[in-house]
Amino acid sequence: MTASGKRPSPRASKKRAGFALLAVVWGTGLIAILVVAFMTNGRLRLQTAHNVASATQAGYIAESAINLATLTLLSKKDANPAIGAASAAEPELYDGAPHFCVLDGAAVALSVEEEGGKIDINAAAPELIQTALVGLGLEEGAAKQLARAIEAFRTAPAGGIAQIRTAPPASDKPMGPKEGLFETVMELDQVGGMNPALFRDLIPFVTVHSRSPGVDARTAPPALFAALASYPAQDVQELMARPYPNSVNRKDLRFPANFRQIADPGAYLIHAEALLATGQTVVREAILDMRQTNGKPFVFKEMRRGRSHYADQLKDMIATNGAGAPDC
Repeated sequence: MTASGKRPSPRASKKRAGFALLAVVWGTGLIAILVVAFMTNGRLRLQTAHNVASATQAGYIAESAINLATLTLLSKKDANPAIGAASAAEPELYDGAPHFCVLDGAAVALSVEEEGGKIDINAAAPELIQTALVGLGLEEGAAKQLARAIEAFRTAPAGGIAQIRTAPPASDKPMGPKEGLFETVMELDQVGGMNPALFRDLIPFVTVHSRSPGVDARTAPPALFAALASYPAQDVQELMARPYPNSVNRKDLRFPANFRQIADPGAYLIHAEALLATGQTVVREAILDMRQTNGKPFVFKEMRRGRSHYADQLKDMIATNGAGAPDC
């Protein structure tokens, strides 16, 4: 009954019932959306936590592989004290050829290469840097200009005191030359004229730790050897993409004699890639110096992330559960 004493019409009753049903359906849908959102958010959080845990695990495995390589180098140094010191003895050479092994269920690629086989951007003459840039595909005029920019960047002013200066208007960098030695190859990114793609390509071929004006042809990265020896551009590019295995003849007479120099051993780059069965991969690199004279047997000059070179081989190892691969 209504306030006036009249019974509501069937039409009004149906309208109220329709509104009530709509409210129930809307409320049920809203609850379902909230439940789905909560479950999706929970799954995302769980997946994120799983990814973080996997990345941490892979990182620890890569660092463990670096430590194992360090122990191996130290044991060989103890067996042959000539390593890490100027000597006429012929040490074992490390040219970066990869070694594949299994560590804690992860597929690992591990390589050791001597820094003496690379271009020391603090010690090399601009002519060496220019030749390498041309061999790696840079136009000759641009290569000469960039080599001079690298020299200017590392050269201290006449007074011996470097000052922070703004870059000239034509520069593509926010600051002027450092006017001091490179402390890491990562500073190449600050040199005027150095674009990101070229910077990434150069990193495997340069160092600040060899202390040598030349390049040790015995241990030079294959693509760098080919670039300096005037190999065809296609061969250089192929060696950049896949350095090992290769058929590089280290005694090739096309390698300029004025750039060839036997470097003192003792500074190494250790490259470690770890791939888990979950698909998580981590690449770590360490610069190890065993030429120290301060009483320490070695020191890590740098620890940094690296670029994967052996992803396909590691995936094949995971697919076969590491069959045939030795333990690290």
